[in-house]
Amino acid sequence: MVEILEGLWAVRQSPADGLELEGYILDCGEDLVLVDTGFTPQDVDIIQRELRSMGREWADIDVILITHAHGDHIGNLPLIKKKTGAEVMAGSGDADRIKERTAVDVDRRLIHGDVIDVCGGIETIGVPGHSEGNLSFYLRRHRTIIAGDSIFGDLEGNLYAPPGKYCQDAEMAARGMRRLLDYDFDVLLLSHGRNLMSGAKDEVSNLCREYLS
Repeated sequence: MVEILEGLWAVRQSPADGLELEGYILDCGEDLVLVDTGFTPQDVDIIQRELRSMGREWADIDVILITHAHGDHIGNLPLIKKKTGAEVMAGSGDADRIKERTAVDVDRRLIHGDVIDVCGGIETIGVPGHSEGNLSFYLRRHRTIIAGDSIFGDLEGNLYAPPGKYCQDAEMAARGMRRLLDYDFDVLLLSHGRNLMSGAKDEVSNLCREYLS
């Protein structure tokens, strides 16, 4: 695990379909937030190990944010919900599917523009297409977007739209990338691909021009 910004940790999880996969932990003192759960038993062990390295434990997690209802992001939700008792938040459009796949209720159904009152304010960005309720999250304090699967990348730092084979509506997913440009961000954190630690808004703007011109 790497602390990539103050109080913001990237957790490398098991690859999904050959793609690198990362989740995130936000440690804001009183608040501890887990973004996505991974999907293999090894991922639970990884998260537990990283929590201990931070001097934290499962019971300290207050909120579990889910970017979308695909298995590599929710596979461990039942076990982690049981370990933490945390409030589960996910996109309204994916909440029923999450319940069907995990038997876990989504405690708060998020829509575009909702603000979660933790860690200086986390704003919900609705980017449908990859899934109906696909979300990204804007971290005001860090000027950072956790993109989830709204944008994919490779290990060289190149960005691309979500691949069609993973999307409910690939055209909608590509159009939705433009919504990220409504926010003042410098850092872009991906689930799949190398994170952009500076100049990220310019890179996303270039990506949108490439796909949407």
